[in-house]
Amino acid sequence: MEDWAKDSTPWTDHKFDQYGLHANLSVKTRQGLYYKAGKDRLLTFVLVRDNSGKRPLAIFYCTLLDWTVRQILSTYASRWSIEVAFENGKQMLGFEDPANRLPKAVQRTAPMAMILVSLTTLWFHQYGHQHVKFPFRPWYRRKKDPSFADMLGTLRRLSWKELWKGAGSSNRKRNKVFSQLTEFASRPG
Repeated sequence: MEDWAKDSTPWTDHKFDQYGLHANLSVKTRQGLYYKAGKDRLLTFVLVRDNSGKRPLAIFYCTLLDWTVRQILSTYASRWSIEVAFENGKQMLGFEDPANRLPKAVQRTAPMAMILVSLTTLWFHQYGHQHVKFPFRPWYRRKKDPSFADMLGTLRRLSWKELWKGAGSSNRKRNKVFSQLTEFASRPG
């Protein structure tokens, strides 16, 4: 990789502002074999240098020989949202360590976790964004964009409030306790 970066083949500049890739990059491309990845199949290699120096030198490869540099890098960049969705399912919804052993339960856990991630995100986009409350975090005062944890917390908080609507009374102290319990129970953890 280092030798290729230093050789005399010219770099071409590309500006990306999509998905998870926001950068001015210089790239070199060539085709060749890489036995660990493609065995005897020809691959397109893209060597990428971030012109701002924020990312290390990297190589991406693709089996589709007719794809452009932009198509290859855009496809890799678009994978970021998929990785984040899996991380959210694992961290927030218990997909990381499911407590099931029966074959059907094992087969259903992953799809159900990913359906719940999708439904929560869709719900938040359509409705929940109007009700989001960021907890007080002195280390994170300028936060404006919600994480999946904030989306899930908003859904939990509104669900608890709806559940406890009939349980409240005119007693202000009891309403305050319900409000505090709702806020605590809604936090993902």
